Amino acid sequence: MNKNSNETIIKYLDKNVIVLFLSVFLASGTVLAYRVFTDFPCEQIVIDVNARAYRVGELVKFTDLTEHSESWQWHFGDSSAVSNKREALHVYSKPGKYEVKLKVNNSCETTQTVIIKEKKFVLNPNKIPKLIVPDSITVGQKLILSDSTPGAYSWEWRFGETANANAITKTAEYTYTDFGLKTITLVVNGDVNHMAKQRIRVYAEAIEEQPLERIRPEQREIGWDIPYEPEVEKTEEKKKKEIPFISESDFEVELIKVSDEKITEKELEVYFCGNINKSIVVNGKNTTFLVFCQKIRGKNIRIKRITIFRNEGSNCIENINLEYNRKIL
Repeated sequence: MNKNSNETIIKYLDKNVIVLFLSVFLASGTVLAYRVFTDFPCEQIVIDVNARAYRVGELVKFTDLTEHSESWQWHFGDSSAVSNKREALHVYSKPGKYEVKLKVNNSCETTQTVIIKEKKFVLNPNKIPKLIVPDSITVGQKLILSDSTPGAYSWEWRFGETANANAITKTAEYTYTDFGLKTITLVVNGDVNHMAKQRIRVYAEAIEEQPLERIRPEQREIGWDIPYEPEVEKTEEKKKKEIPFISESDFEVELIKVSDEKITEKELEVYFCGNINKSIVVNGKNTTFLVFCQKIRGKNIRIKRITIFRNEGSNCIENINLEYNRKIL
């Protein structure tokens, strides 16, 4: 074999070695890249879930924060379509607990629990019935109210004295049996979320003071051996034992409480022997204690002077002379 032949063989071998080397390198690189891709570190998958409010109808944002991730499959746990984006937006239609699964690079998976609450209720003022109620009424006086809500087909009226509905018709009638501040409610078409509420002041019915009838000795039946004892004397003796004493300054404090609606005039009955409809003089004019209390309720008043007249021999208040005016705020 001559020298030229040897050089040709060497050159041919050198080309084959280079080609072989390149082929091995490419094959190794491909295998390495495949192994790197398939051997993705699954424990390093990081996802972020963010929402303004985790409620029905609210937007929830899912983001993959994993490095070197190339493909994504988001399963939101509610049988909805799979998302193949790094950032996925989703809205849940029902409340509940959802297991969200993310598959990265077709090989690694991770899950995260998302709890979705009920949709937040938003009050619609236009759905609240227009309830027109007078400011006040008297015990025994009939109250008549009517609803004018368009499309209404059912009604539930409550007038604040019983737990049950007092009327289920469009127009309702009611008569109060007790005085005080009452709350009237109306539910139209069963929509308790848009219930109408109004308060009304119920005043006590004025009661005329009845004089005690004194029994004369000659009216007793003949043959009684029990000595005559006037009924009035017994009543006054009972009053001495049961009627507490209240000073004028303390009574003034109680009147301020009535005007501030902290107490009612009924809580002062004990000082009047149970009759709060007695005549009194207010700013030089005759009135009754009951009417006066109803007049000052909810008003910011200042009492300038007060004088209390009591029954002789007892603490029972018989009359009051007072002067007052409204405070200027």
